[in-house]
Amino acid sequence: MVHNLRHTVRRGQSFYYNRRVPRGLEKAFGCNLVRLNLGRDPEKATQTSEALTVKLNQLWAAQQVMPVDLQQILSNLSPEAFDLVSCLEAYLEVRDICERPVRLAVGALINVAGNKDIADYTRSEARELVHLLREKGNKSATVRRRIQSLHAVFEFGFHELETEKRNPFARLMIPQEGKDAIKRGVFSEDQLSELYASAMASGKDTRLILPVLGETGARLAEIVGLRWEDVCFEKKLVHIVPHEARRLKTKNSERGVPLIGYALEAMRVLYEMRREEKFVFPRWHKLGGFVATHASNTLNKYLVSRYADLTCHCFRHTMRDRLRNVGAPLELIDNIGGWSTVGGVGTRYGRGFNLERKREYLEQVKICRMTHIEE
Repeated sequence: MVHNLRHTVRRGQSFYYNRRVPRGLEKAFGCNLVRLNLGRDPEKATQTSEALTVKLNQLWAAQQVMPVDLQQILSNLSPEAFDLVSCLEAYLEVRDICERPVRLAVGALINVAGNKDIADYTRSEARELVHLLREKGNKSATVRRRIQSLHAVFEFGFHELETEKRNPFARLMIPQEGKDAIKRGVFSEDQLSELYASAMASGKDTRLILPVLGETGARLAEIVGLRWEDVCFEKKLVHIVPHEARRLKTKNSERGVPLIGYALEAMRVLYEMRREEKFVFPRWHKLGGFVATHASNTLNKYLVSRYADLTCHCFRHTMRDRLRNVGAPLELIDNIGGWSTVGGVGTRYGRGFNLERKREYLEQVKICRMTHIEE
């Protein structure tokens, strides 16, 4: 603690470094007392005081002692300031992740406490952010994601500054967490069969994407961002990989997924419609990337009109249930959907399940073609 440090005292709200110059060196050094304001932050004052002691010992032990600019030395030794926006940009520069959730979290905190040195944010400000997010109607799961994003940014910043300051977002409690969760619905086999048949009959890309989503279990953004070079008709699969126009959510998201049944048929129809394009769904490609949110709004409006509370994301939950019901191994299910596996450290070794094993289980849950189609 600061009050136990040699040469450091507190006057009012500020900490000062007070140290006499060793006898015989006063004239050469240019003064007989070093007195410097270390600021109000106890942790920064501690770091700077310790660094000053080491630096002055070196200067006074030199063969030739001479006057120095003490304020310049203090400036060089003081912990580097790292405001939140700068920390965010540095964090995103080294992390290959989707930027939007992190930027949303940082923006929310700045609205509460402003943009300042990351060391100056407090636990009370973190709690205030939680309160305001909840007041705005955010689900506790959404608030938790914001907190996790901020925790990661602050951990990165403190590590870069080599400070042991406690993260204000560590172990932060959210009142009534999880009690507002709504279990997502799943599609029945009859609903999927009807939906796919109708999509094939429509000939519209905004409908043909539905069987691809439903029969791969992929995320909407992953399918919306497909390029034709990611689709292999010879091997009947799609490669879900990051590229310049679309990142992936996690490392586990990069994978190959077999195209089965309606998914393969829909992709072939799309190829005949869009084979001259670079992207499978060019309508949702804008300058700088894909607008998956626009796609989600369009598709969900259609789905809700037919199936009430079912949306695009329900395809993923449905696929997980379908695979589980035929006894697919949990690790294989995670691999097909690009989920983070919960199987322990051992599941991260090796190459995982091959495409034929995935195809075997996807064939077992394949939705069969309807003979009667209702538009």
